Amino acid sequence: MCKKPSLPKQFLIYIGMTVVALIFMFPLIWMIVSSFKDDAMIFSDITSLKAFAPAFKEDVFFNYKEVISKLPLVKAMLNSLSYIIVIIALGLIVNSMAGYAFARLKFPKKNLLFALILAVMIIPAQTVMLPQFSIIYKMGLSNSYLALILPAIASPMYIFLFRQNFMGIPESIEEAAKLDGASAIRTFFQLVVPLAKPVYATVGILVFIACWNDFVWPVMVISDSSKQTIQMALSSLFSIQPVNYGNVMAGLTLVTIPVLIIFLSLQKYYVAGIASTGAKN
Repeated sequence: MCKKPSLPKQFLIYIGMTVVALIFMFPLIWMIVSSFKDDAMIFSDITSLKAFAPAFKEDVFFNYKEVISKLPLVKAMLNSLSYIIVIIALGLIVNSMAGYAFARLKFPKKNLLFALILAVMIIPAQTVMLPQFSIIYKMGLSNSYLALILPAIASPMYIFLFRQNFMGIPESIEEAAKLDGASAIRTFFQLVVPLAKPVYATVGILVFIACWNDFVWPVMVISDSSKQTIQMALSSLFSIQPVNYGNVMAGLTLVTIPVLIIFLSLQKYYVAGIASTGAKN
């Protein structure tokens, strides 16, 4: 058994971890604080610790009001959420069932197919964007939400995460369900899925962050301004000259809030899900 660290050592460990956490949080803190300042204050404070000190103004939310009046951020957020929810729902089903097949089922060339899926993970996404766009265009799906949804449903990375997690579930549990007369589908949805909640939450978070932050692919397939995603709307702030960096910081803060809410609310499941996908044969 590992010996528990002494109290002074635990204290030093927590202090060290807090310092490291604050270092990683500095950009986030600076962004939020800067969202309450005008450009003159942002650039005058940037070389000192004042950069992390909030500004005291009568109307501290002036940047947020300007951003909301300039851009249809609320509409863009709803657009992004609408198609991301569909991607998460379909992605969890498709990737988990594929992962379960590789973890439990026996079929010809299973290991070869899984190796090919892992090999696809090393291919940069940018190299397949043009072929994907060509397929979407020929299918007549450009400038539609289906163009955003279909390519994002299946992912080798998520199939791998599910497969690793399912291999950690004892097969005896599933065998007992089969002896009780449960079908394979019922065993999967009523027994395996509840046991794998952490990895479902993990993949859900990863899918949300990836789709929420995606900019290049939506720009390629969406041309209708009424269907633009949150990142497309936010990029418009840089096309308004001169660029107002206070507005940019306010916009970035608004875009970051949903990610923080989802991550913090599902944090314990995320950690458990990552831990459960350790090395398993």
